[in-house]
Amino acid sequence: MQQVKSFGVLQTAKVMGVVNLFIGVLVAIAFFLQSLMFHRPHHPRILVFLVFVPIMYGVLGFVLTAVVCGFYNWVARRLGGIAIELAP
Repeated sequence: MQQVKSFGVLQTAKVMGVVNLFIGVLVAIAFFLQSLMFHRPHHPRILVFLVFVPIMYGVLGFVLTAVVCGFYNWVARRLGGIAIELAP
């Protein structure tokens, strides 16, 4: 067994911020397609939503991942890291 002793907070947060940005793009596209079926597609709020949602997903993904990684690192120093078994 090997232990994950700590995460690189900034690097992990950057990666998860970008991953969440792409998830936000998918969510925004899904809501836009829904608005095409049920609402006015050229309403200004829809266009703001298309820009705002991916950015907020990315920013919140970055910030929350940094907080969780920092907390994990703090706990892992006191209790030990998560034990995993890696294949040879």
